[in-house]
Amino acid sequence: MLSNFNQATRFDAFMHFALYHPQHGYYSRGDRIFGRDGDFITAPELSPLFGQTIGKAIRGVLPRCNGVVYEFGAGTGQLACDVLSSAGDLVTQYNIVDLSGGLKTVQLARLTAQHGPEVLKKIQWLSKLPERIQGVVLGNEILDATPVRRFKWHSNGPLEAWVQYIDDRLQFVWKPADPLFATEIQKMNALYGPWPEGFESEIAEQSTAWVRTITERLNGVALLIDYGFHAAMYYHPTRSQGTLRATSRHTAHDDFLVKVGEQDLTAHVNFSAVYEALSSCAGELEGYCHQGEFLLGHGILDLAAQQAEFTHPTLGVLLRQNLNTLLNEADMGEAFKVICWSKSVNADDTALNSVFLKHDRSGDL
Repeated sequence: MLSNFNQATRFDAFMHFALYHPQHGYYSRGDRIFGRDGDFITAPELSPLFGQTIGKAIRGVLPRCNGVVYEFGAGTGQLACDVLSSAGDLVTQYNIVDLSGGLKTVQLARLTAQHGPEVLKKIQWLSKLPERIQGVVLGNEILDATPVRRFKWHSNGPLEAWVQYIDDRLQFVWKPADPLFATEIQKMNALYGPWPEGFESEIAEQSTAWVRTITERLNGVALLIDYGFHAAMYYHPTRSQGTLRATSRHTAHDDFLVKVGEQDLTAHVNFSAVYEALSSCAGELEGYCHQGEFLLGHGILDLAAQQAEFTHPTLGVLLRQNLNTLLNEADMGEAFKVICWSKSVNADDTALNSVFLKHDRSGDL
């Protein structure tokens, strides 16, 4: 496998191989990567209240989108299960867009176990991006798993990270950035620097290209949840090692070139770049806020109070701990952000819009 890198390979191509190769890629491992026994746990796996609250939040816009949902990166299918629990009466079709399809069996089993075989009348799996996306787009932790270009700042010219198999191991090889990429790096330094010599970070070209494509094809509302910052924080001079990280067994580290295909590789999302991308395609920003603000605004505590398990003397402790992780500023509540935009569909006078008006942080973008 490592012989694929006998020649220098740009880091974003290496990252794509490590994550998405159909045989050797990390995501080809299926559901073994999720949950407490895997490498990381996502918000839907942490608590069903997460997806139930998202379902509640989109109830007002679903009729304006003909009840159609497109979920990207559905993982084990838990988010779909929980959205359908709180909004299924308004959902006419739930599309799971999974370009690899490796988790379809897991998703199918979970959906039918929770909602019965009748739910399959509403579920459809798509193996390619639709030409027209008419509905509500959902994505939880999608953009952070998009390959990034890694750079290093030097005043005499920025460098870009390549990967090559040398002396029986993968190593970084730093090459002068090509003119277009160098111009983009210099622009970022001018806006958010000056950076110290050797400053390293990332630019997620594939992430912003994905947002543009979704927005170009969108007739509806898009709602994405992920961890990240606005650009001024992302490229702050003190964040001199960037945001790229590897994760294995719930432990994050910076040894990106080991255990290829056996560890996750992610980078934080630059939400300012997401905003620029959607705006360039006539998308209208509905709002941007912290995950905790969004969930509280849409009544996650009311949903929790309706569940008898929360008062159980032992089980309730864990459930409350998980809820606190979703909401607490020191955990996922502030690290994760929610960004929402629309195109050709009016989201005014809905609960989704009213919560964003109350908690909107789009001024940061």
